Amino acid sequence: MVKPHTQNCPVAGMLNIVGDQWTWLILREAFYGASRFKEFERNTGIAKNLLSNRLARLVDEGLLKKFDIGQMGTRYAYSLTPKGRSLNTVMIAMLQWGNEHLYAEGEAPVEIIERQTGVPIGPLVLQTRDGRRLEPKDIKTVPGPGAKGAVCQRLAAIKDNP
Repeated sequence: MVKPHTQNCPVAGMLNIVGDQWTWLILREAFYGASRFKEFERNTGIAKNLLSNRLARLVDEGLLKKFDIGQMGTRYAYSLTPKGRSLNTVMIAMLQWGNEHLYAEGEAPVEIIERQTGVPIGPLVLQTRDGRRLEPKDIKTVPGPGAKGAVCQRLAAIKDNP
């Protein structure tokens, strides 16, 4: 098992939960509507023992809910919780990045469209609270209210923090 990150950092903390490829593929399938163990196994190609481990972790972390759907015996299904669904923006950002950087123009294997209009959504962008678009040069990372000493020192040491 990989040693968890202990840094006082939201990226490190998130990687402790969703920091491997299998977890993201399971989440992808949950976003696509998969709910059963066999669906996750078939659609990701993951080994049963790894899938069982990853599903248990996602349930323990509150990203998936496990519920019994068995009429004759115990059978389980999984669904995204609000915490899990909040990863939708991250999933779409990864999908858009992959389409832009891994496939030639017109060869994207998956697109995200607006359900009502059928029109592809635009790229995700950073913006101010009032909706003005921001570029990486316009933002700065600063210590938050929960920052510990090492985080404060690290962020203070970055000259032109992008």
